[in-house]
Amino acid sequence: MSMKSLSVIERKQVSKKNKKRDLAILSLFLSSGLRCAELVGINLNDLNLETGKVRVMRKEAKKDVVPIAHFSHKYITNYFEARSSLNTDVEALFITDYNQTIRKISNASINKMVAKYSEAYKVRVTPHTLRHTFATRLYNVSHSQVLVSNQLGHSSTKPTELYTHIVSAEAKDALKKL
Repeated sequence: MSMKSLSVIERKQVSKKNKKRDLAILSLFLSSGLRCAELVGINLNDLNLETGKVRVMRKEAKKDVVPIAHFSHKYITNYFEARSSLNTDVEALFITDYNQTIRKISNASINKMVAKYSEAYKVRVTPHTLRHTFATRLYNVSHSQVLVSNQLGHSSTKPTELYTHIVSAEAKDALKKL
């Protein structure tokens, strides 16, 4: 699933009830590299589209401010508009209406939602897959392990080496085809 996939999903006739929320969630994964738990933990006042940043709680209760790519802003804005019409005091950014009770969306719900949309592409996608997609794309553009590591909230660049190897393997395959 990629950024192009978001526009395909926009055009599809899927459940209109949660479509704007789902597109906002998918775009936020693809524009920030957040973990599912980090995304679930975002409150309304944590996201600032003017600065293009979101406050999150990382692993081990570390607070962080994460930049988000601009392409997701329209999806998030559309969701904000839809969400503002709901009468709720729930502070969580992403909410669900289950049995006529509005509450913060769960990790399990997000995993199911991502799986539902990825079925159309005949490939199993998870929120973590979207995180890897973001990281690989960021590394392809920046060629900076430090930048990718910081964006993903890694405490060192060691876990980020995975993306270097992916790009190296792609380069090796491309060179064979010359």
